[in-house]
Formats: sequence, structure tokens, C-alpha cells
Amino acid sequence: MRRTASALLVLFTLSCAHLAIYEKQELDMLYFGTQKPDGSPEVTEAEWQKFLADEITTRFPDGLTTWDASGQWRDSHNVLEHERTHIVQLVHPQSAEVEGRIAAIIAAYKKQFAQEAVYHVRTDVWMPR
Repeated sequence: MRRTASALLVLFTLSCAHLAIYEKQELDMLYFGTQKPDGSPEVTEAEWQKFLADEITTRFPDGLTTWDASGQWRDSHNVLEHERTHIVQLVHPQSAEVEGRIAAIIAAYKKQFAQEAVYHVRTDVWMPR
């Protein structure tokens, strides 16, 4: 009986330790459309790569994930738009400083490429420490 109780105590301790190695962080996904509302040529791959390097990577040098997609959305004139889209995924601790970096990226893209919006999705994630 004593041996069983000791084994259960060890298992309980290990299971609690397992839970303690995760920490809550945030996952942000930013969707950058490439079609320009004024009808000028869309954001080129070279322009995107420069923006990624200059505006995003400099603000999140520890890492990020990107991929291309085909997006659609309804614009401010109620027109359904289809466009090539770049998606950026960022995982980070929650902080006002990070919020400011994300807001600066969105503002820079909207200004540089005459965009109406950058779609932004956030969710909580649990990351190993």
C-alpha cells in the first residue's frame, strides 16, 4: 500500500510539473492583400519581400511564418474582391509593446500600398517554455 501511494505521489508530481512547462502566449495572423483599390498594379513579389524584410522581420527578428493564399473579401463599396494574399503568423507574449509593433506594421502596409485594411486575427496559444 505504501509503495502504491508513493508511486501515485510521484505520478501526480510529474503531471503537475508537466502542466507548469507551458505558458500562455498570443498568435496573430495578418492578411495582406495585394490588389490596390486605385487600380494600379498589385503589390509585386519584390515589393512584398522588401516590406517583409524592412517592416515585419525587423520588428519580429526572433521568427515568424509566412505563406501565400488566394483571398476574397467585400470592399467598402460592397464589391466582392479576389486577390493574392500574403499571410504572416506571429507567436509572442502579450504586451503593449508588441501591440504597438503590430499596429505599426499594419499602418505601414496600408500607407505604402494604398490598402483599405489588413485583416488581423488573434487567438491565445499555449507554448512550451
